[in-house]
Amino acid sequence: MPPPPAERNLLAIALGGNALSPPGGDQSYAVERASVGTSARALATLAAGGRQLLIVHGNGPQVGRLMRDDVDTHDLDVHVAQTQGELGYLLAEALERATGTPAAAIVTRVIVDPADPAFGASTKPIGPVLRTRPATDPSVAVVGGWRRTVASPRPVSIVEKRAIAALLADHHVIAGGGGGVALARLSGRSVGLAGVIDKDWTAARLAIALDAQALVFATNVAGVEDQHGTPQARLLPHLRVDEARAMLAAGALGAGSMAPKVESAIEFVAATGRRASIVHTDALAGVFDSPPPGTVVTP
Repeated sequence: MPPPPAERNLLAIALGGNALSPPGGDQSYAVERASVGTSARALATLAAGGRQLLIVHGNGPQVGRLMRDDVDTHDLDVHVAQTQGELGYLLAEALERATGTPAAAIVTRVIVDPADPAFGASTKPIGPVLRTRPATDPSVAVVGGWRRTVASPRPVSIVEKRAIAALLADHHVIAGGGGGVALARLSGRSVGLAGVIDKDWTAARLAIALDAQALVFATNVAGVEDQHGTPQARLLPHLRVDEARAMLAAGALGAGSMAPKVESAIEFVAATGRRASIVHTDALAGVFDSPPPGTVVTP
């Protein structure tokens, strides 16, 4: 059995895709290895305090690479699993080198509700930018063309939760990559769905279920901003749960970017009474500094 949470000192980290593959640039494996190595060194700084790490990572660029050759969104479950293996392997190797501690990656399946309203509105862009609008698939206009879209349902449960808990007894663990492979239970069997689960939602679910002492969202911005996108924008170093909820209700946060992080932070903090942080990937190693970087969400 895993050691008690107090002994394990578990830190859950939602690692943005930009930390693993720079957006819009060279997506070669060499660049990916280098990016993962840089992130692993920052993670090692956090592990040095006696913390066990649970890492949930993004996979947008990697799925996009696979979809250049296979555009069928019905294969999305396989692509998510493929990228979990790719990035899990690279992160486990880099973490072991950086920390001297065993690391393990686990392909993770996540159950969603097929009646989730998200399936009525495909909002999550996936795959490469296309020059022309797809004739049959839902899509959204982006700079340079069009991208296919799929549903983004909420996670209901994580199939491998107990396996992840067992591995955390003596490993850093990479799990829930890309939010997990989206499955529905239909007629007594699991069915893969053309959906992308936000990794931040999955990270919060796992952090709560495994009794993490803190949850960190590493992203490509400094933190939560008041009046984001305007000349008056300013970083908010601290948010109470009620303040964060008010910002969400007012629509002050990007639906596909910052909003899921703040929603997930609220879920974790409200359930545990512990802190969640939203920081730039470059500041990840300093999340327990005083004062801390980014935005800290508290009860």
